[in-house]
Amino acid sequence: MEANGFIAEGAVMVLAAGLASRLAFRSKPDLLWVGDETLLQHQVATSQAAGFHTLVVSRLPRPEFWSVVNLSAEQGLSRSIHVGLQEIRRKLGSVAVGVLLADQPFVTASDIRAVWHAFSRRPPGVHAVRARYGAVPGHPVFFDPAWDSLVEALTGDRGLGALWRERSDGVFCDVEVKGRPQPSFDIDTESAYHQALMWAREEA
Repeated sequence: MEANGFIAEGAVMVLAAGLASRLAFRSKPDLLWVGDETLLQHQVATSQAAGFHTLVVSRLPRPEFWSVVNLSAEQGLSRSIHVGLQEIRRKLGSVAVGVLLADQPFVTASDIRAVWHAFSRRPPGVHAVRARYGAVPGHPVFFDPAWDSLVEALTGDRGLGALWRERSDGVFCDVEVKGRPQPSFDIDTESAYHQALMWAREEA
């Protein structure tokens, strides 16, 4: 079911509160991307194009988006997920929650839709679905409220991937990657940023 063009049963959070210690502490979400937009603008637009209300979790206020500030980013990735989950639950209730990273710009709206399709058709007893590109786990990840307590128990830099190693009620959705950049590619360093820009411009 979709409401006003958005999928009513799900929302996506874009995590954009990392400290970028390997990128000289530059603000990764504000790095320029192709098409005169930033990485963050690109990722939010991709999520919205897939049909999802999209929340930005950042270190600074982002009034141009639906956003929430993580005041404790130094506590690691888990804290951003907690903050995002709390905001989605406050605003939208018990919808499914998706997670994207601001520094993985090669995830497409089609990828997000493919993982959502698998999630919406998950068998009983499965509560989370994660993208896998070739042999590489990636994003998005979607989970239902049955996983809330598990997500809230994550600490430090442990993200949702840690739960896949510990549980059997999260499954993978294999997404085709042939002929395009690896969607799990992270922009974590200056060289990775320039490599990603080169790939993106070749695709444009």
